[in-house]
Amino acid sequence: MSPSSSLVTLKTPYRDATAALDAFLAIRKAEGVSPATLENYRHTVGLILREHPDFLERPREALLAFVSDADNDWTRFTRLKTLRVFCAFLVEEGILDADPARGIKAPMPRRKIDAPSMEAVKAFLNALDGSHFAELRLKVMLFVALDTGLRRGELCGLRKDNFDAEGLLLTVRPETSKTRTGRVVPVSPQTAREIRRFVALHLAEWRTPWLFPTETGTKLAPSGLGQQIRRASARTGLKLKIHGLRHLCATEFLRETGNIVLTAQLLGHTSISTTSRFYEHLTISDLQEAHGKAAVVSSVLENPRKRSISPKKRPHRR
Repeated sequence: MSPSSSLVTLKTPYRDATAALDAFLAIRKAEGVSPATLENYRHTVGLILREHPDFLERPREALLAFVSDADNDWTRFTRLKTLRVFCAFLVEEGILDADPARGIKAPMPRRKIDAPSMEAVKAFLNALDGSHFAELRLKVMLFVALDTGLRRGELCGLRKDNFDAEGLLLTVRPETSKTRTGRVVPVSPQTAREIRRFVALHLAEWRTPWLFPTETGTKLAPSGLGQQIRRASARTGLKLKIHGLRHLCATEFLRETGNIVLTAQLLGHTSISTTSRFYEHLTISDLQEAHGKAAVVSSVLENPRKRSISPKKRPHRR
């Protein structure tokens, strides 16, 4: 039996593969990688080291087997993407002579949009108990998610001074964003009103800086938000996900504006290619409506007017 790669003595400053992983995580954290990404590195690399203890001795064979064993395309893609970064680190540090991920490809699968219907969102919101602090907080956070498309971590990371009640704006700080890029997003007057009402319920003795704190005034963790949504789903029999609201917000925003650049800015995507992959599901009707609103040709005519031809009323032939 091959010795565990965590016990193999390395001819490098690191004792073994586990020590190399710890150093890799420390470096990535110092580079500003998000906590979620760090946890993904820790989980994925730790898993391959446990399932393939001979990874350092037979890295390419172990990597191929680990990626191939994934039960779906997304897991396969994520495993390879994560291990590419770790393997490059091992080569840079002299632990491996060559990159075992070289030449291996796992294309990004097409994303499935899990946006709920407006009716489902209304039903979930109406089922929440507004007399209970935690469920009232959840209700307001869901309003904000639907209005702005913020992620779980961005919602939980909002501070009171990130909310501009007069300007109807929320500031997402870089350290709370998945992309480590800050942005400012608008909120509707209705959402701003709900936020103000909720903040007015904060107890003075909490001295909390957080916009959506726990029942004791401390910061609400993203995992805590997820758990509360699952508990509410179990109690009401209605299912909802924060990320589903993000997709719904983006879909409706893109449908109304037809502007993918503004949609990417709202979502905090660093590239519009990311946005376009998520929202390929918009229909030809959406395209036709946006095209009619643009009315590019009619804008240069003497009597500009939007084109509107009913399918039941065809122009008469002469």
